Amino acid sequence: MTWNKKTEIVTTTTTVSKADSTVTTENKTTTTSFYESFFGVPRPRPQDDLYAHVNSEWLNDPSAVIPPEYSTWGAFMALRDESLKNQLVLLNEIAAKSERTPEEEKLYAIWSASLKRFEDWENGVGSYAPITEGLAIIGEHLDGDDIKLAAYFGLSHKLDYEYPLSFNVMASVQDSKNEVLWLNPSGLSLPSRDYYFDDKFEEKRAWFLEHLKRVAELVGEEKLVPGFAEAVVRFETKLAYIQMKSHQQREYSKYYTITTLDDIASGINALASLDDKLANYNEEEKEVIVEDASRERIAAFLDALITNLNVREALDANYVKNYPEGTESPYRVIVTDGDFFRRVFSILFADENRDDLKAYLQYQLILGASKFTTRALDEEVFDFFKRKLGGQKEQQSNEKRSVELVNSWTGFLLGQVYVDRYFSINDKQRVHDMIIEVADVMADSIKRNDWLTAPTKEAALAKLARFTPKIGFPDKWESYDKLVINPELSLWEINKAVKIFTYQTKFLEKVNGPVDLTRWFMSPQTVNAYFNPLQNEIVFPAAIIQPPFYASTIDKVAFKLDDADRALVGDDELVLDAVNFGGIAAVIAHEITHGFDDQGRRFDKNGNMNDWWSEEDAALFQAKCDLMSKQPWSFTEPGTGKVHHMNHKLTMGENLADLGGISLAVQSLARRIEKRFGNDVVKRNALYRTLFYSWTPYRGNLAKNIQQFYEAFDVKEGDKMYIPPEDRVVMW
Repeated sequence: MTWNKKTEIVTTTTTVSKADSTVTTENKTTTTSFYESFFGVPRPRPQDDLYAHVNSEWLNDPSAVIPPEYSTWGAFMALRDESLKNQLVLLNEIAAKSERTPEEEKLYAIWSASLKRFEDWENGVGSYAPITEGLAIIGEHLDGDDIKLAAYFGLSHKLDYEYPLSFNVMASVQDSKNEVLWLNPSGLSLPSRDYYFDDKFEEKRAWFLEHLKRVAELVGEEKLVPGFAEAVVRFETKLAYIQMKSHQQREYSKYYTITTLDDIASGINALASLDDKLANYNEEEKEVIVEDASRERIAAFLDALITNLNVREALDANYVKNYPEGTESPYRVIVTDGDFFRRVFSILFADENRDDLKAYLQYQLILGASKFTTRALDEEVFDFFKRKLGGQKEQQSNEKRSVELVNSWTGFLLGQVYVDRYFSINDKQRVHDMIIEVADVMADSIKRNDWLTAPTKEAALAKLARFTPKIGFPDKWESYDKLVINPELSLWEINKAVKIFTYQTKFLEKVNGPVDLTRWFMSPQTVNAYFNPLQNEIVFPAAIIQPPFYASTIDKVAFKLDDADRALVGDDELVLDAVNFGGIAAVIAHEITHGFDDQGRRFDKNGNMNDWWSEEDAALFQAKCDLMSKQPWSFTEPGTGKVHHMNHKLTMGENLADLGGISLAVQSLARRIEKRFGNDVVKRNALYRTLFYSWTPYRGNLAKNIQQFYEAFDVKEGDKMYIPPEDRVVMW
């Protein structure tokens, strides 16, 4: 679960394991001999390594390689690539039209301007004018005057450049039906605080410094702060030092404060922060108190920033409009990580840091404008962030990059065209029925739970009953009527228009207003899914309701079914159910389980942060999390033999959701099997095996916690996948 400062929501998304392969499995009566003859080594037994058993042929196939335009490859990425290709077809069709609707004209404007950029670059045409213009503005604002600095931060916000703090708008954690203002830490270029300090990232820090030096050479060192590269690193390291570690950020119930704009500075010493964060500092640095004079300076700075963002006017107008009988302050704001804000202003205001701050802001401008300037700068940014940090060898094609840009700016306009072509309303209904079925199984699991007390069970059932499913596409499409663009504009001009449109419609117009419960935070063409705890909703875009996650008919199943098991069952409809319950139903159950994982459980049926668990039940829940942590979680890097260990504090929510996903999916399939075959163990286990074959490419060996896995594959003590019943994690 992550705080997304740009998407304005607390979300938990489906993530797929690194080797999430689409896999072909042969009939088990002949696979071993084929596998041994082809690869020269025995195929792993499912009892010893289910993941390797299912995926070994694919993993060992020399022709199965990661395409250079991706950093990973498998079922998830293959489906994402297919979605991009489908969108490419749609955009080319729109471009070929002699007459276009106003909505199509906007899509075409972005599409054509993006392609023209690449055409210009191929012809040697490019310009650093957007950067030169922006650098001049920075120079005008960074002369030691706090008010001018605040004004530049306001401009950075409007143009979506990073700066060391961030105002945004999203639902309140205590009143989730209303959109409020938030103030969060921000501003790092590298993925997390850990990259600036952990020894394992030392090489990446060296790459970062070299990248900054090359950026300076391309843009012109004379335009930048002297010693630009070192200055950026110095400033970002100071900024990173006062931020939380990645796993600490997940404890968000412990570090937010609801206050007002006018009380941020005066009450800064009382803003909540995470106690565990103090361990990040040296002993003499742990206690920090902001003195009166500094609080006055902070108040003036924040007032100038708020003025430049036009926030007060929006808060006043929207409060009167939406809450005419309201008695609360219209200037409510939620501040996260008070410790950060007690420290960051001393960094911003220190005279010795001003040149470093200026260099940092210059770099954020360059990053924000890089893809609109020259091929050389665009390639340099790609080389560092995607190639070196991400492992992606090549940029995507110009066409795919243009599709991504259209998605980024007008995703729901393109989404309407996408679902008309590539999504079936019948599939939407079938997935809806699966959601009802999985939720019903979850309800039964809660009712028969033997470790929760009655009040907690009652609250859990009430929360489950309030879950809102969203499938395929929104009931109400996002409006882009206020986005004024046309094909005559350059891509840079369109970019600025989009940023101002977003600032106006997603920030100023939404703050101090009711949450739009029809709003989606992923477009229909996105291959993913998410749980939103603030609205208690689970969302499944159209693009994930495709093979291999979902098959509408048996001939569309993305892996080779086991002929022997299929014959044993003798009912292709149930075989298809097993495939889909191992695919999309497990995804559904994964997202439902997020509502009850280590962080999602802290939100109640209304989406408000409210710990409805008794201390006794919370302790038992934590004991199960601790048991999960004791299971071996590591990944051995092929070729090098290097072992990577998982950070349980960071991944516990996903681990629990993965386990809940497969557990509830198996239980849901068991219901259908019982209705069709009663207690026929042979047919039941054949269908269980089909489900595990469908699911395993995405979720590895968590099946060792599921009793049905032991039954389906006759797993016994001594097998490598075997763990004693008392060590298995059983939640739902």
